[in-house]
Amino acid sequence: MKAFLFPGQGAQRVGMGAELFARFAHQVAEADAILGYSIADLCLNGPMEKLTRTNFTQVALYVVSALKFLDQTERPDVVLGHSVGEYAALFAAGVVDFATGLKLVKKRGELMDRAQGGGMAAVIGLDADQIKAVLRQHDLADIHPANFNTPRQIVLSGKRDAVVAAEDVFRAAGASHYVVLPVGGAFHTPFMAEAQAEFAGFATQFTFGPPQVPVISNVTARPHDPAQLRARMVEQITAPVQWCESLRYLLAKGMRFEDVTEIGDGPPVVKPMVRRTEAEAGPLDPAILAAEEQHQAVADDTPAGLFSLGNLGSRRFCDDFRLTHPYVCGAMYQGISSVEMVVRMGRAGMLAFFGAGGLPMPEIEAAIEAIRAQLPENAPFGVNFIAHVNHPHLEDQLVDLLLKHGVRVIEASAFMEVTIALVRWRAHGLRRENGRIMAHNRIMAKVSRPDVAAAFLAPAPEKLVAKLVQSGAISATQAEMLAQVPMADAVTVESDSGGHTDQGMPFTLIPAVLRVRDAGADAFPNFAGRVHVGAGGGIGTPEAAAAVLVLGAEYIVTGSINQATIEAGTSDAVKDMLEAAAVHDMTTAPSGEMFELGSKVQVLKKGLFFPARAEKLVAVYRQFESLDSIDATTRRQLEERFFQRPLMAVWDDVRNRLSPEDIERAERLPKHKMALVFRRYFKNASRWALDGDTTHKVDFQIHCGPALGAFNQWVAGTALESWRNRHVDDIALRLLDATAQVLNQRFAVLTGRRP
Repeated sequence: MKAFLFPGQGAQRVGMGAELFARFAHQVAEADAILGYSIADLCLNGPMEKLTRTNFTQVALYVVSALKFLDQTERPDVVLGHSVGEYAALFAAGVVDFATGLKLVKKRGELMDRAQGGGMAAVIGLDADQIKAVLRQHDLADIHPANFNTPRQIVLSGKRDAVVAAEDVFRAAGASHYVVLPVGGAFHTPFMAEAQAEFAGFATQFTFGPPQVPVISNVTARPHDPAQLRARMVEQITAPVQWCESLRYLLAKGMRFEDVTEIGDGPPVVKPMVRRTEAEAGPLDPAILAAEEQHQAVADDTPAGLFSLGNLGSRRFCDDFRLTHPYVCGAMYQGISSVEMVVRMGRAGMLAFFGAGGLPMPEIEAAIEAIRAQLPENAPFGVNFIAHVNHPHLEDQLVDLLLKHGVRVIEASAFMEVTIALVRWRAHGLRRENGRIMAHNRIMAKVSRPDVAAAFLAPAPEKLVAKLVQSGAISATQAEMLAQVPMADAVTVESDSGGHTDQGMPFTLIPAVLRVRDAGADAFPNFAGRVHVGAGGGIGTPEAAAAVLVLGAEYIVTGSINQATIEAGTSDAVKDMLEAAAVHDMTTAPSGEMFELGSKVQVLKKGLFFPARAEKLVAVYRQFESLDSIDATTRRQLEERFFQRPLMAVWDDVRNRLSPEDIERAERLPKHKMALVFRRYFKNASRWALDGDTTHKVDFQIHCGPALGAFNQWVAGTALESWRNRHVDDIALRLLDATAQVLNQRFAVLTGRRP
């Protein structure tokens, strides 16, 4: 078995490729045009300080390795590249042409070069299990194994200070060498998730062909699956390089040291690792390979590329909302869906909604300005627009703010009917283009009932349109266009979600809403858009995402799983609790905003008194007609355990925040006054949780659904087990990629191609 190995970063040297550039003038000219500078000058003259910069190193290695391959007279039976060297291996296998490979490597190098505050260290003398044991025993959460080069040569990567400080503990554990490397990024770890997400969007524009010879993946240590090539190369940025496992796989397949050719220019770097791996560990167990091959033989009956990261959901939905993937982070109130979350998803080409619910207008405006300042022009983002049944003026104020800042996408939440504020915002985004009506102000409506979906799938109510025209808020032309378009561009069917929930079942709701949508598909011949149907609630695993896609959802919306991420705008104390949650650790509790109507929210119950205390408050509210009529024992319990002060002191505080009209109403209606006082507990419980006030930890109100428990179970034992390694865009890509795999597996079973 003839194997070509391509080295990665560290193999660069001034003078590399000297004999190649004149021989392959066409490729060199192509490279210069792509890079905007002379690749030959960089490689031949350096200086070394420049050649060791990641953005220059990676393109130099790729070009020289690719030209070196073209200079070979033999052809390999298998190829393998170390980290960036894998791109040269893909070129050698015919997966990418020279220019495509260079464009990908150029972008990869630029993104990785931006990484700051990271570091890497080579550890010699400890095996993988010993390395992991040290990391676990010393709780070194900021360090990860990045390169498994040989059985006892492993490179660590992470936050630079942590990597430098860890030398003593690894030497104490038996490491013979601990060498901090001259790099500035935490390569091949979750800390590269931002670079990975941007690279994922960039990579979608390129086509990967089927390998002409097997290419061993750095991520899986097995031959690349053609259907997953792009996804694996995206994943490679954060995943450790399984070089040792790859070599052991090839040794088990019959590769000998004499069969190995290192395709580099200079002293061999990766070929010596073959000898050390063979001596220290030997080939993989043949029984393991036999089992894998039997499994693969069955899997090969599945049509190649049936599902992949790039073809899930609706491409039309992605185009309409300018997205790379059909994935949305739903809003979580009071800024839990933070500026950072929205920006990170937008940079990755995915949509997130800022959690504007419960925030004052100045804070919402500051958030919109911050998002706009950090996102490129036309990057996707949205703002949550929550219904205010009792305070419609808040909806009007938000519309004014959205129009002022040109926000183009909103998530309409908790609406039972279309309101005049929504109609006004929709009207101001309508335009005629080429004889058809375009809706530039887009609405994604969250619904849990088909009748509510129908309201958003219909034109704006005529009475509301007439009022807006009469008041001068919209023009007659806008009113005429409103009659020819649906109110929403997308309807998210919300099932078992965190927070406000009807605890509906997607298996009944999604088909029902799809039928409503399809029944009116021809009702708007002049509308240039199409109404999309997505699914949210209960989605925390690939299996759940696969299920709703099979039901017909065109996109998925996640919520609870994003609350336990680095970007979530809640406290570390809450995130620690959510990270430890299981599926059965959720329950329903009365809603603080609408408990008088019996409304419920889904919350975390593990270790918390909030659900029981919320139920107690509602029971007291139903039993008594006023604060004064509450018996002494119950009153003492509420004052000592719930509020930590007299009920009348709570009322004084509430009254200071009310308008004169609201105060008069409360004094006239004692039961309403009691509701206002009790509602303060719910507000406090949310504030304590958001602030991480652990003196009130048992009273934390944490909206969450069981999807998070399922997600925690799915990522157990991986880097994502800790929320401190979770980034929303990384979660999205991993979830989508795994969903494609689940769909391929399930369809293989359903069609009899796999037992």
